[in-house]
Order: sequence, then C-alpha cells, then structure tokens
Amino acid sequence: MKLVKRKPQEGEKMNMTPMIDVVFQLLIFFMIVTEMTQSEKVDLTLPRTTQATPDEGERGRYTINVTKTGRILLGRQHITLDRLGEILGLVVKLEGKKKFSETPILIRADKKTQFEIVQKIMGKCVEHKIWKISFGSKTGIEERDVTVGGGGS
Repeated sequence: MKLVKRKPQEGEKMNMTPMIDVVFQLLIFFMIVTEMTQSEKVDLTLPRTTQATPDEGERGRYTINVTKTGRILLGRQHITLDRLGEILGLVVKLEGKKKFSETPILIRADKKTQFEIVQKIMGKCVEHKIWKISFGSKTGIEERDVTVGGGGS
C-alpha cells in the first residue's frame, strides 16, 4: 500500500475541539482537587502563636482535627482514638518496614481543646513511630493557617 503525501491547502485549519475538551477537563480536575484539600479543614478557633510558618501543605499529609468538645476528626469524619491508632498503623504498614514513618501528620486542635486529648493523639503517633508531626495555629493578626513544628524537617 502506497501512501500519498499531499500538501496542506491554504484553507485548512487545525481542529481545536479536542484541545478545548482537555483544557475543560483539567479545569474541572483542579477545581475538585482544591475543594478536597479545603474540605479537610474543619472550622476551628486555632490558638495564636508568634513562632510559626505558613502552611504550605505537605504531600501525603494526614490532617487530624480536634474540636473544642474533644471530638477527633480525620478529614471531616468523626473517629475514636482507638480507630485513629488503627488507621495510623495501617498507614505505616503501607509504607513498608522503616525505622520511622515518613508520613506527615498535621494536628489542628481548637484552642479550647483539653491538651490531654492532643497528648493522646501524639501518643498514638509515637506508638506507630510517626515523627513528622505539625500543629495548626494562627499567627499575629493574620487569619490564615500556619504550622508549628514539623518533627525533624
């Protein structure tokens, strides 16, 4: 079979429809991903600090929210402390055998939360050798999230 090459005619134009479809799909994808990352943040009154850095969101980070009544939320789902320990154990198991887990954890606790609850969450992290723990707070007069700590980063 012989292919015949032909010269493009001056009136021919490139079909842009598939490219426009791809651009719209990318736009929808990024809108959904942005919404998902914001959905992890529960409305809390975070404590203020003078020593913090802006939260840039670490890849693969798990966000644990603690309300002023002591409810523990992973993302937006209410869980018990024991269930949190099970989940952290599974996360570490998925990483493979390492001396310490590389999984980053962000603990966002309302400023009226009893420290005992935060301490127990930290204990569950230590049980599973998770050392990259950051704490959500507000700094100065800014109203955006910042993190304190970062466990060895």
